[in-house]
Amino acid sequence: MSLLKIIIVLQLFIVNLLFAQAKINKFEINGKINGNYTGYLFFNYANKKDSCLVVDNKFYFTGTTSQDVVFATRFSTNRTSSMNKDIFLENKKIYISIEIERKKYNETEYDWIVLKDITGTQTSELEKDYLSYIESLPRNENWQKNKYNKIDKIVSSHPKNHFSGELLYFAAQDSLANLDDLKLIFHKIDTIAQNSNLISNLKEILYPKKKTQIGDFITDFELPNENNVLINTESYRGNILIIDFWASWCAPCRKKIPQLAKLYKKYKSQNVKILSISLDVDRLKWIKAIQKENMEWENVIENNEFEGEVVKTYGVKAIPSIFLIDDKGVLIAIDPSIVEMEKIIMEKINK
Repeated sequence: MSLLKIIIVLQLFIVNLLFAQAKINKFEINGKINGNYTGYLFFNYANKKDSCLVVDNKFYFTGTTSQDVVFATRFSTNRTSSMNKDIFLENKKIYISIEIERKKYNETEYDWIVLKDITGTQTSELEKDYLSYIESLPRNENWQKNKYNKIDKIVSSHPKNHFSGELLYFAAQDSLANLDDLKLIFHKIDTIAQNSNLISNLKEILYPKKKTQIGDFITDFELPNENNVLINTESYRGNILIIDFWASWCAPCRKKIPQLAKLYKKYKSQNVKILSISLDVDRLKWIKAIQKENMEWENVIENNEFEGEVVKTYGVKAIPSIFLIDDKGVLIAIDPSIVEMEKIIMEKINK
């Protein structure tokens, strides 16, 4: 073979190699929607929000994702929407089937997106293999041990895959979970690569902090008010303090504010104080809500919804949530009704 032919062959080889590599370094999602859906579908990944107009119930997305970490992602619509489970994104040709059903919860309508099938990724095969294995396990005294062994193998082999993190998290949520066994698996996962909120919640289950209980001295904290002045709970010593966790988007919270206002007006001259803590992420909406509700007492914000340190310390899982503290800083009631709270306040005042 002449030198020229060798050079041409090498060039063709390099071009083909680069082309193959380029194909590997991106994902292609070919999707179909069971049923009729018109409009756009959105895909959230790597801090991006891509969109695709659905045509003949088909959609297509392409892009690049990490070669190292398998991230959990989801679809959404241009209306209020939610999805039943995550998609684990890899740089592969991915085939997906979904359903979109219009549902209603209370007065809110939303699109419910259900993942029916996914093929083409290593994680989808890993997930199917896991589910098949769990279904085949005999429900005997070794069931949990065998399940944990399977999770251990997946986490050990795929420590940066978000599927591993979710497996461990859902196993820990089981009321019969053996937390000591799960802690051993947890130490094998790459916590930096995983979703930070999931890891935080998992740590809270595996290594729970002592929650403030009735009869305990409260854990003091310091948060900023609407003028960015830090307010410390220590400054309320000598007063009966009502700590109210709320948010501008929480309708039950907003309904409770007039009741708190009435209570505050009645007893504020007798050393009864209120400190409202907002879980809002949007600071402007929080300030507008304070003004609209005419909240005359001190308001502070921990703008991380249910992931805030103060929220977690006080074990707040839903709002509104109220904690009643005596003049020495001791917790005396959790989520009392307005009637119960007034009764306790009167007893303290009369003493």
